[in-house]
Formats: sequence, structure tokens, C-alpha cells
Amino acid sequence: MTGGIVIGGWEYVWAAYGITFTALTVYGVTLALRLRGEKRSGEDR
Repeated sequence: MTGGIVIGGWEYVWAAYGITFTALTVYGVTLALRLRGEKRSGEDR
């Protein structure tokens, strides 16, 4: 028994960091593409 103390578990922390980084990267790329698309559609008018 560990008495309520988590031993190890860094794999889960790094996995959470990886998922968060991936999600933020994908969001940033899609946001940039959408903003770029809006800028171009504004120039066509």
C-alpha cells in the first residue's frame, strides 16, 4: 500500500502533455487557415 501517494505515473502526464500539444497545434493551424481564407475572400470583393 502506498498510503494515497501515486508512485510513477509520469507516462500519463507525458501522454496528457502530448495530447494537449497536438490539439493546440491542430487548432492553431486550422485557425490560421481560416483567417487566411477570410482575408483572401475579402480581397475578391
